[in-house]
Amino acid sequence: MNNPRLEKIYQEAGRLFLTKGYVNTKMAEIAKASGIAVGTMYSAFTGKDAVFSFVLHATLEPEYFSGDVTLPLKPAVASELIPLLKKLDKTLNSVMDITDDRGGICKSFPNLAGDLFDFFADYLFATDNIKKNAEIYPELRAVYFPSERIYFQKLNSCLKQYMETGQIRNFEHIMSHASYLTDTMTWWALNANIQNPQDMVPRDTAKKICIDIIRRAYQIDAN
Repeated sequence: MNNPRLEKIYQEAGRLFLTKGYVNTKMAEIAKASGIAVGTMYSAFTGKDAVFSFVLHATLEPEYFSGDVTLPLKPAVASELIPLLKKLDKTLNSVMDITDDRGGICKSFPNLAGDLFDFFADYLFATDNIKKNAEIYPELRAVYFPSERIYFQKLNSCLKQYMETGQIRNFEHIMSHASYLTDTMTWWALNANIQNPQDMVPRDTAKKICIDIIRRAYQIDAN
């Protein structure tokens, strides 16, 4: 995104929609957090619904906002966003493909965790806002929640394979561990900075901390 003002609005609006919810977030709050006047907000967006769809669209297709943008932005219809959301399935499938053509492990446990961290850091502003504010775009919710269930099934399968090949410790209740790992990665990928905006953790630093925590908790050879 080449527009610093839109970039700031994107960050602050995305954070507020997640922490306070769409209904409880006011345009004036977004403007104040972004360091601009309320009137400027309305010259850039037709309303709060347009800001919300902008956050989703800019996350799912950031290159769309890299060129000239016609203001004020209007709210996107669900049919514009659904194909972008479905593209994430292909990206996630590639991330979670840990075996080669012969069924051998070709992606280590730390590498999978790192790739998932990057995926979450790139897309959580969209997926978490779809979950948190599901009533705004119910059509997106209908697409996203089945994909989330499939993600956890695949992560469970990956964890079983890593246990079978001795890359991680053996443990029971795999679904609970899959949830814990996901919570840990999403915390460091986005939520740490959302909850502590005055102490922002650079992405590379957050990733290193996150992977180190996960390695020490699960890898057999971790010191």
